[in-house]
Order: sequence, then C-alpha cells, then structure tokens
Amino acid sequence: MTAQFKYFIELSDIVGIRCECKDPECRATLLLPLSGEMRDAHVSCPKCKRGWTRYNGSTDEFEVKKYLAELERLKEMVKHLGFTLTLEIDERVISNER
Repeated sequence: MTAQFKYFIELSDIVGIRCECKDPECRATLLLPLSGEMRDAHVSCPKCKRGWTRYNGSTDEFEVKKYLAELERLKEMVKHLGFTLTLEIDERVISNER
C-alpha cells in the first residue's frame, strides 16, 4: 500500500508576508501584515539597504504591491463563493522542516 500526503493552506490562514534579504552577509527579515498599506517597506532591505524590487534600472515594486492587494481581495471574495479555495503546499517544504 502506498500512502500519499497533500498539504493545503486556506487563504484565510495567510496573514502576512516575510521578506528575507538574499545578501548572505545580511539575511535580515521583515514581516509585513497582509492587510493595510505596505508603503515602501518591501523596496529595500531595512538593514543593508540592498534593493529588493529594483534591479538593472527596472522595478517590480508595482507588481508586488498589486499581487498583495489582489491576494487580500481574493481572501474576501472566497467568503462568498460556493466552494473552498485552498493552496497546495509542496510536501518537500514540510519534509525539510522536520
């Protein structure tokens, strides 16, 4: 017999985002609540000031803000749907934490 496990998370369980600096000498983390205005907190690292959404003269700042706003809107919308919407989590993520 083979057992298979699946891991899911409901949108209502998502309360914020965690940004971690990719600079190996910094690795600072920033926790931001999903609700409310993010302002420019995710634009650069609060510790080393490395740019997080700007690179090669371009920026993804608007796209990040748009994604987070849509996620928050979707969380409200699913309350009125006739089905439950969940996200499947890669089982390797769970396995690596054990």
